[in-house]
Parts: sequence; structure tokens; C-alpha cells
Amino acid sequence: MDPRRERVLAVLDVARAVADASTDLGGEARLQLLDTTGLSPAGVDLALRHHLETAATDDELASLLSAVGAAPRCHVVLAANVCTAACRAIALATATSERVVVRPSRRDPGLAPTFVRELARNERFLRAGGAIASASELDAEPGDEVHAYGSDDSIRAIRGALPPGVVYRGHGTGIGLAVVSSASDVDAAAAAVASDIVAFDQKGCLSPRIAIVVGDVARGEAFSIALHQALARAAASVPRGELDARARSEVAAFRSLASSLGSVREEHDHLVAFFPDALPVPPPHRTISVTAVSDAAAGEKLLSPVLRFLTTIGGDLQDDATRFLAALRGVRRSTLGRMQKPAFDGPVDRREGEQQESST
Repeated sequence: MDPRRERVLAVLDVARAVADASTDLGGEARLQLLDTTGLSPAGVDLALRHHLETAATDDELASLLSAVGAAPRCHVVLAANVCTAACRAIALATATSERVVVRPSRRDPGLAPTFVRELARNERFLRAGGAIASASELDAEPGDEVHAYGSDDSIRAIRGALPPGVVYRGHGTGIGLAVVSSASDVDAAAAAVASDIVAFDQKGCLSPRIAIVVGDVARGEAFSIALHQALARAAASVPRGELDARARSEVAAFRSLASSLGSVREEHDHLVAFFPDALPVPPPHRTISVTAVSDAAAGEKLLSPVLRFLTTIGGDLQDDATRFLAALRGVRRSTLGRMQKPAFDGPVDRREGEQQESST
């Protein structure tokens, strides 16, 4: 028996109970997340029922175990963006060390407190030598590992405060890119991208915030219209959560930019902007930028400012205009409609970044 594998499987045991709305734990999690995430009730249920990882293949587990290091203690610093993120982050930490310390986001702890509490009394986890606790502050020592998730600024600040000899794995700002190939049916692609946007109200690093359509401007506009309609249909069953004042201000600023440079299609729960020759990154909140590209030169010009932020690409890259994207290292690939369902094979964010030993 590999104790690391057993500890990861214990995390998935907890996740299955949380995902199931009929269990006490599932009901408790849904009520708690309604208070903290800003998602609608249907949005919370979608996140837990369809996007919380509850199982893994043997190959995925082997890949996950090979992706981590080893340390006497592993600290996890979580962000507030995706309520289910604690599952994979804690699984990676338990594969790294028997002793795990979790620092949840103060603004929105998500499922982190639930996983810490349940694992601390989970027989499978304890038999495999696991020990887990929450902490309000980061107290890493030489030899420990720190896994941090958040904005680029926050992960740089955390790294800068660590003592020498701490192994640091930082996962910063990331976005998803949807690609509608020349062979794709526009309506089917729009329905698939809409499902990727609706999950978590587009707050995660896998969420598509930008989309490129291979073809001319007319085809790009046609996709924008189809996506606008698909998002409206999706909102009928999974409404967007209510926006706070800051989020409303961000959407308003983007609406103004999009109106000046392109065209805007909007309803209460979403905004789709089409740009003929630009691709600004919008805020989340089911807000997306779309453009059309006909050749690789146009694609590289539009995407070059955001390539370092890409964590996943959804869609087919067989067209000449998008084939250059296949060479990007550390970027996940998926079909449209599955951008928010990555394999349980390691960190969601595979980019090289702040993943190195601290030298401060």
C-alpha cells in the first residue's frame, strides 16, 4: 500500500460525500457556499455535482503522485476564486507530505474547512499517516513545501516572505482560451463554450475569458450571436450570482471599452463582446471577448500579450491560424465544453512560474 496514494484517495472519499446533495455533508456544503461564494444556488450545485473531483483513474493517480515532491510538511495557501479548488490542492499536498497545513482565503474559504475537518477524522487518511490542520498564518520552515494559489501579485508576495530553504510552488493568474476551428459547427461550439463559462461564474483559471474564431469577421459575429443566445439559455437553469459593486464597475468599464472598439450583446447574466481586430481580456462574471482570425500572423498578434496567462485551451488546433498554440508548454488542452473538467493528474496549472526553492 502506498500511503501517499491512500491519502489522496481519502480526499476523494470526502469529495464524493460533498458532491452528493442527499448526504448531510453535501447539504451542509451547499448552505455554506451560498453564504460565501456569490454563486446562485444552482451555480453552487453545478460546481459540486459536476465539477468537484470525486474519482481518478489509476493513470491519473500515478501522474499526480509523480508530479509532486516530498517534504516533512506541506502548506497550502488558497485563493477565493473557485469553491472546489481545495480538493485538488489538498490532494496534492497530502501526496507531498504526511503533515498538511491549510490556510484558506479569509474572504471565501470555500470547501477548505470542510476538507480539513473531515480528513482529520477520516480513518483511511489517518491509517496512511496523514495529519491536517488549518492555520490563519503561514509558518513555513526550511525543508517545508508551500503550494500557493492566487493572483501573480499575491504569490510573489508570499514567496518573498519565505525563509531560505522552503520549496515554493506558486500558481498565479490564469485564464482559458476557447478556439472555434474552421471545421466546428458554430451553434454547437457556442453551446459548449457557454457551459465552460457558466461553471463558477467564470472565476477560475480554466474559465474561458477570450475566444478566437477561425474565419472571417462574419463568422466571428455569427459565433458571438450564437454564444449570446446559448448563455441566455444557460442562465434560465443556472443564473449568475448577484454582482457586488466592484464587479458591476468592472463589467461597466469593459462594456464601455467593447462598445467603442467592437459590438456588445448583453443580458442580465452575461456580456459577449466581439472585436474585429482586438482581444482585450474582460473581467469574469460571464463576460467574454471574441475575435476572428484568418491566419497565424493575425492569431499571434492578437494573442501574444496573453500567452503567458493561458492555463488551458479548449478546441481543435488543426487550422494554420491556430496551430502555433499547440507548441505552448504547460498549457492544458481539452475539447470545448470540458475546459472546466481537467484530469485529476496533477496541478490544474501546469505553467512554469514561481515553482522553485525560495532563496530569500
